[in-house]
Amino acid sequence: MDVRLFKRFQTVLVLSGMGLVAMLECAAHATDLASLAQHPLGTGEAFRPVSEASLNSAASKLRGAIGPLEKLLGHSPSGADWKRYLDWPSLTAQASLGKKADPAILRRLQSLFESGSNGLDMHQFVAVRRAVAAYAEAADAAQSPAAQAVYAQRIEKLAAAVAAGAATGTTEPLEPVGGLLAKLEESSQAPATVARVRSVLSRPNLFLEVDENLLGAAVNRMIDQSASVNETVLGTRIRGMGHTRGLVLLDVVPSNDRAIVDITFNATNHSTTAGTKGPVTVCTSGITRLNARKRIIVDDQRVSSLPVEAHASARTSTTGMSIASRFGTRFIEKMATRKIAEMRPQAEAIAGQKARDRVRSQFEEQTSGAIAKAASDYQTKFRRPLQERGWFPEMLQINTTDSRLSVVARKALSDQIAAFTAPPAVDPENVLSVRLHETLVGNAAEITLGGRTITQADVKKMSEERSGGGLHESLQSDPDQPDWSITFASRRPVEIDAENGRVKLTVRGSRYTSGEREFPAMDISAAYRIEPAVGTIRLVRDGDVQIYPPGFVPGGGEKLTVAQTSLRRILQKRFGKVFKEVLDIEPLELQGQLAVAGPLPMEQFVAQKDGWVALGWRKREQTTKQEQTKKTGEIASNDLPGLFVHHVLKGTDAEGQ
Repeated sequence: MDVRLFKRFQTVLVLSGMGLVAMLECAAHATDLASLAQHPLGTGEAFRPVSEASLNSAASKLRGAIGPLEKLLGHSPSGADWKRYLDWPSLTAQASLGKKADPAILRRLQSLFESGSNGLDMHQFVAVRRAVAAYAEAADAAQSPAAQAVYAQRIEKLAAAVAAGAATGTTEPLEPVGGLLAKLEESSQAPATVARVRSVLSRPNLFLEVDENLLGAAVNRMIDQSASVNETVLGTRIRGMGHTRGLVLLDVVPSNDRAIVDITFNATNHSTTAGTKGPVTVCTSGITRLNARKRIIVDDQRVSSLPVEAHASARTSTTGMSIASRFGTRFIEKMATRKIAEMRPQAEAIAGQKARDRVRSQFEEQTSGAIAKAASDYQTKFRRPLQERGWFPEMLQINTTDSRLSVVARKALSDQIAAFTAPPAVDPENVLSVRLHETLVGNAAEITLGGRTITQADVKKMSEERSGGGLHESLQSDPDQPDWSITFASRRPVEIDAENGRVKLTVRGSRYTSGEREFPAMDISAAYRIEPAVGTIRLVRDGDVQIYPPGFVPGGGEKLTVAQTSLRRILQKRFGKVFKEVLDIEPLELQGQLAVAGPLPMEQFVAQKDGWVALGWRKREQTTKQEQTKKTGEIASNDLPGLFVHHVLKGTDAEGQ
């Protein structure tokens, strides 16, 4: 067979195999949801009375949620007013009743927490609201004559939603599933069915991957420094110069259940010294090899580290000798030569030990502060706030390979769903990749914005706090227009709808204001096509910004009211500036010491109809030598590893003598 023909055949075979694998993977994902739809849900699980233990558990959870809210109100000037509004005596009484709870009172209390009053979006109120709703659901199932019929209706709706999702392969038909599953769980019904559905619709909805080289940009340094030597070894004063060359590197270590990162230091010190004792001056050259490692461990609970491991070895050789004596110089030289040979192993061992101890101590000192701050920030700025607000992922896995750090997470509360397919592949050229499912955005937005009112002043304040700048022009009112506000819908306030090569963003407001004027609910959406551009990727708006009341069908028989038309005109003007016709995606600017690696051009922007969006950034194009030198100098002036080397090795140079 012709060699060229064989190579072409080989290429076709490989590509065909890859295509077959991709087809099989897609089929496997579809089968999960499809098989769920094909097998009747709820089979063998008839309605069952709610146990006393379940009601007591719901009451206990409510009491647990009331505690933080009571503490908050106790420190608030308006705490007494809030307690009157929320009928605090009834709330605390119901929380202690267990099986004797009154479903009607619980539903009334639930409506108070869901009234949309400003402040009820705070996480302490939200936690009580959810606990009251779950308690009411359990009490209803225990006492309502219609409970069995309600159960049957929910199973029917669940089956219909799953079937529709399997048929379309999209997230939209599955939207009711989360709420139905939560109500079944709260009423202690169909545990096997709930588990089956969750096993398919609770896959991770966030994947983050960072290349080792990108992380290393904040740490990796070449060391090339000289320092004077002034030490005493075995009673001999030694002076001279030492030159140290080496590397400080970040190295990710393979680990399946946590991220392991090593900061390593490897250097060699070459020294030229002279030591004088009595009439003898000995000139020596020395080589000291230095190694240190600080291991950092990150998991879903904490950031921790292990003690520094350090190693050092010194080797010396005599390059010359002078004797300040007029008599017996040969004898003195002979004795000195023999003494030097006898003492060299001991001197080298002492020098190596001192170098090792100094490196270990200084490396620990220079890294411990930064690691302690990272560990504290991980708790105070990440875990604790997210847990308090209900934002912390229900599943969070952090791991490392020999070249990447990866984060896999799922964020979905009991009444929400997550991804139901695997994410798209990562472009191998990416140094930073984010793959998120549209459920992540929707779930997080619902927790953060659901029912919340945000004013123009709020947005301006947040903008000033985060960037130091004022309100973006697209969100400012015209000089002759009053300030605005939006109250987000409780369910799906912000939503991303991913399709093949297209993304659509929808904002749902239940109430709008412009000055003293109030307007009813309106949904605002804009769809964008993903298109390649020169050196980047751009989003091109597909048609006009769509602004209509919830459920309104353009071109149908229903007409907009005067108030709706007026609001639509106001929103069209404002959001037409927010959702521009063309958005060129700028390179990603990195912060802190990682800034030296940026900005990163976007390499990948993929949207799939199963709800996945994959974003990837490639390595920055090489800068000119002058620019690189300038950036390196700017970083080095505040560089922890650089400061460590300069401080430690200045003394270490002498240890090899």
